[in-house]
Amino acid sequence: MSGEVLVSARGAQKASTYVAALRSVGVPEERLRVVVPDGGRDGLRELAAAAAGLVLCGGPDVDPALYGEDTRPDAQVEVNPGLDAQEWALLDGARGARVPVWAVCRGIQVVNVFLGGTLWQDLPTQFPSRIDHDIAAPPDRLAHEVAATAPETALGAHLAGEPTLVNSRHHQAVKDVAPGLVVAAVAPDGLIEAAELPADAGWWLRAVQWHPENLIALDPQRELWRVFAQRALGAQ
Repeated sequence: MSGEVLVSARGAQKASTYVAALRSVGVPEERLRVVVPDGGRDGLRELAAAAAGLVLCGGPDVDPALYGEDTRPDAQVEVNPGLDAQEWALLDGARGARVPVWAVCRGIQVVNVFLGGTLWQDLPTQFPSRIDHDIAAPPDRLAHEVAATAPETALGAHLAGEPTLVNSRHHQAVKDVAPGLVVAAVAPDGLIEAAELPADAGWWLRAVQWHPENLIALDPQRELWRVFAQRALGAQ
């Protein structure tokens, strides 16, 4: 393996808070590599297959065509085909080589679609709720609780017990869960907030809908990053 932890984002600035979170849990700067769309996919599968770990960041919407739907005219969907193509290639390489994946916000949506699931294209119109899932500022504002639904999972065990409050800024979310993914936590309105592949899947993949990179001052959120870093850097 190359020993690098790859951070996939639409731009270096977008990746900066994720890089900072990784550095805060001990990932050395020289082991981090930000990957941004450059117009091609050549070498991305091989890059991911040789990596120590892969982080998928928040960002624009996943193209509905990737899960077999037309874009709803009222959904205000904003896509980035280059980023979609990049992350499909990276995930393909990571899956083949069993490289650990930690997916955040858009990331949970990407892995769900990659594995065969679908998304709510627009929560306000398709999944109306008393909970505001799109509170942009400040980025560390705690918006709602999440509750563990599968305490036997790693994420479920981590979130079980005391109520966990998280931030929230997204207008899309997991709808139909991909085959093999296990839902680990939901919001009070039932929206899926965390999912993972089970241990017997042979591929370490965990994903959350909120933004723990903005919450590293909170020990439980920082621990999510530490566990990924330990898995990635200890997997060589």
